[in-house]
Amino acid sequence: MPHVATHNAHPTLQVSAPRLSRHLRGMLHELGRPRAVVDVQLIDDPTIAELNEEWRGVAGATDVLSFALEDDDEGPELPPDAVPVELLGDILISLDTAARQATDMRAFLRDRGLSARYSLWQETCFLATHGLLHLLGYDHQRPEEAEAMEALERRFIAAVTSAPVHELDRSTHGHAA
Repeated sequence: MPHVATHNAHPTLQVSAPRLSRHLRGMLHELGRPRAVVDVQLIDDPTIAELNEEWRGVAGATDVLSFALEDDDEGPELPPDAVPVELLGDILISLDTAARQATDMRAFLRDRGLSARYSLWQETCFLATHGLLHLLGYDHQRPEEAEAMEALERRFIAAVTSAPVHELDRSTHGHAA
């Protein structure tokens, strides 16, 4: 079974770390990555802004950052009975930005006469789904890549929300990959 460790390091906002870990483990299982290991950090805007500047050279907060562990060598030789793991990397999510985006989504839904139920949990789950797909090598730089990635996001987020998450303009939040 995949291993996902989720840590809530935000000073005030909270989402269910065990529930988020279960969601991502389910994704990994369905995508055929049973030995995958992922770490998720739920942080605040100042922390993610610092990391965004340091690692991407982009000033300001963003919603999600994914840091894939790229192992160029084969690693240490394992004993014959050892079970190898697949260290995918880290996902960092700003709960401050996620909260703003959840508010924006509720307004978006209200403006279209739809149910305005959309929570911080749902937005965080969407961002974690997006971040995990990046760790698995998916991208959205070209239209065909974006289409494939969004199809997977819709598939995995459907159990969490029916909100049209891809219709919300997230460009003002400095979206990261």
